[in-house]
Amino acid sequence: MKKRLQGMIAGVLIGAMLTSGVVFAKQISETAELYYNNIKLYIDGGEIVPKDANGNVVEPFTMNGTTYLPVRAVSNAFGKDVEWDGATQSIYIGKKDQTKPDNYLDRIQYNDFREAGEGDDFAIINGTITDYNKNIYTNGLLFFVDWHRELKDDIDQSDILVAYPLNSQYNNLKGKIVIPKEYNISTWGQRSCNSASNDVFFYGDGNLLYKATGVTSSMPFNLDIDVKGVNQLTVKIKCANNSSTHIALTDLALYK
Repeated sequence: MKKRLQGMIAGVLIGAMLTSGVVFAKQISETAELYYNNIKLYIDGGEIVPKDANGNVVEPFTMNGTTYLPVRAVSNAFGKDVEWDGATQSIYIGKKDQTKPDNYLDRIQYNDFREAGEGDDFAIINGTITDYNKNIYTNGLLFFVDWHRELKDDIDQSDILVAYPLNSQYNNLKGKIVIPKEYNISTWGQRSCNSASNDVFFYGDGNLLYKATGVTSSMPFNLDIDVKGVNQLTVKIKCANNSSTHIALTDLALYK
């Protein structure tokens, strides 16, 4: 079936050619012949029914020998977000801002938690913590660790263990390890903290990915850990000297 389109194609028939190039719409009015021949779309052998943002079926078409597909249908089939920026007349498939995290570790529900002590030794930061350099943080994980408590049969002699299902979705984990001087969060209230040396272990599916040794109050400890292919990420905390302290993992950004 052939249909005729009058007017400006861009903005109405935003499509993606099956090439590696970028499609730039001409900023002029055109008359074009579009051919609808019941074109079917298959990805990895499975048929995809293209739909728009409202769930209406959008049929692919052919124009001047080139087949055009709806951007949203194709991006959704590959698990990618799509965004239309009318101000710049641009289509973004996938993440628009590559510096923006895809998720945060503290927003993922943990699937394993163990502590050697009793009581509230682990909390999500839903308030503020202040380090010894007067830097303020508003997100992440807060732990209380005690040197004389150890998890049973733990090779790292850690005090607390918490694990998160990443399901092999991410490539990098970035963030900071901070020793709080004080905190004020809704879970534990307001309190001043002691400073002590700590070790932090990051395991991916049982394999040690990274170990931060001797973290103290003198500075935030920056993290950049390769978590590509990791199904479950496990974080363990150990107080490294004869004391007890609070320790925070903040700005725990996950990137795909």
